[in-house]
Amino acid sequence: MEGTCLHSVLLILFTIGMSSAHSCKPQMLCPFGWESWGGSCYKLLEGKPTWPEGFLKCQEIGGEMVLPSSSEENNYLYILSNNSPKVWVNCNDLKIEGQWDCNDNGGYVNWVNGEPKGGTRENCALAHFTAWNDYPCSYKHANTLCKGNEVTATQAKLKQWRLLASCLTGHTLREIPTSNVRACAIECDYDPRCHSFNVQHFGTGERICQLNLRIRSEADHTQFVKSKKPFTCIYGEK
Repeated sequence: MEGTCLHSVLLILFTIGMSSAHSCKPQMLCPFGWESWGGSCYKLLEGKPTWPEGFLKCQEIGGEMVLPSSSEENNYLYILSNNSPKVWVNCNDLKIEGQWDCNDNGGYVNWVNGEPKGGTRENCALAHFTAWNDYPCSYKHANTLCKGNEVTATQAKLKQWRLLASCLTGHTLREIPTSNVRACAIECDYDPRCHSFNVQHFGTGERICQLNLRIRSEADHTQFVKSKKPFTCIYGEK
């Protein structure tokens, strides 16, 4: 009985992380690889996709193409995009020429110098040194910033997941360093493509979070492997 109790305590500490065990104030986090600013999370996409490509890619990773709602956020785009002079903005008149669909961002726009004025050739907006211009949507020389919400790192979030001392192999979406199982669960929650996760512990303090495209019932039974040693791998699914 004593050994079982100790095992449970160690699993809890490994799961929630030592530092979080003493925290009373909910901690707001951004997923790995996202930058935090102004209460939101931002991620700069690799390469320079077209406006439609960037729009879809942001949705795939759980965010949306950035649309500034204030002059402060608009000006900060320049810094967030590594001082790129051109950044796509989630604003277009693809449906009806001249009627710009900028979603509901508090009415903020930053058109200057008579823009937009490109007619039917230029239907997507970008910030050029923070001033908005209309450009061809197929333009391939602007950066794309995705924007998402911060998430609350609470143990209640982790209670949604069933944790097992096993690993699902062969269905890894991506791998990222992690501090504990809870942080990996948050990463999976944030990515709409993720259906389960593994946290591999290598005994040196290093932990890797593996986001999976499948859950164990959707995989071959040989791909779901039980950990040979305690805490070598923790698998989570809802």
